[in-house]
Amino acid sequence: MDLIKQLRIYKTPDLETPKYQILKRTATYEVRKYSPFVIVETQSDKLAGNTGLNDVAGYIYLERTLGKKKIPMTTLVFTQAFDPEMSQILPDTNKENVSIRSVEGGFAAVLKFSGKPTEDIVREKEKLLRSSVLPEGLKPKDGCLLARYNDPGRTKSFMMRNEVLIWLEEFSLD
Repeated sequence: MDLIKQLRIYKTPDLETPKYQILKRTATYEVRKYSPFVIVETQSDKLAGNTGLNDVAGYIYLERTLGKKKIPMTTLVFTQAFDPEMSQILPDTNKENVSIRSVEGGFAAVLKFSGKPTEDIVREKEKLLRSSVLPEGLKPKDGCLLARYNDPGRTKSFMMRNEVLIWLEEFSLD
């Protein structure tokens, strides 16, 4: 079974993502230390929806078309569970329904999966991740993040790279 998990095929665009270091790897999850990063976020009504993604992508397209800014398209979109925000890592914005926020980074437990990330699948993956880290003595914080690496309109669902992240209270290599 572990070999099959390692054979997962993902299509990950060669674009900017938050920097992290893998501190621990198990058959189910990784523990990563994320460096601080900046996100641009907008409101969305669903954890796995595309509304917020479309707002951010529309902003990038408009800024590029008008030649105001050369905004790099980034690969990663975060959606936060329990707080319906759509976040994409971008350098700047002045669109009214989009705001900029710094994420301090820290330790996160991360479960990778492929396919279309529906609400039910994301909740199932969050439960699996929580049930995997608790026996290890890790202290997960409330909520989770869905990290999506692909444009759902251009990537076959079986090749989509997704991750569920849960921030941890602390982590040490003992």
